Amino acid sequence: MLSLQVRERYAAESSRASERHEREIQRLRDELERCRAELLRAQCSDGNGGESAERARLLQKVALTTAAKRQADEALRRAVETDRQKSAEIRRLHGECRAEVARVSKDANVQIRRLVSTQRYPWNIIVILVVRTIRSWTVSSFQRP
Repeated sequence: MLSLQVRERYAAESSRASERHEREIQRLRDELERCRAELLRAQCSDGNGGESAERARLLQKVALTTAAKRQADEALRRAVETDRQKSAEIRRLHGECRAEVARVSKDANVQIRRLVSTQRYPWNIIVILVVRTIRSWTVSSFQRP
């Protein structure tokens, strides 16, 4: 029960983190494409292809966007690594829970067998005594005086 709750919570957290990172990466890609398009428009309008202030600004924007993309990729890599570690932890906990359930089940079966055997022993004695008594009655009733 506990491992199921942990697994569901982990799945929800992983899903949210993955979606957040994917949105950030898509936003950065869109920004990069927009910057490239702006840069191409600026180059075409310059005509001479020289270093203008606008071109330098756009190149700087592209560099910043690329750096932001690298950071987002690094954050995604860390999230994936954390995801792997949590998965390993969940598998370990699941194994421990199964082992604990098996141990408790085995102990319960041993205790049940012990209780049944202790209950059966007095009844066996009573049954033997009753059978001997009945036999003695049967034997004595058929004897001639």
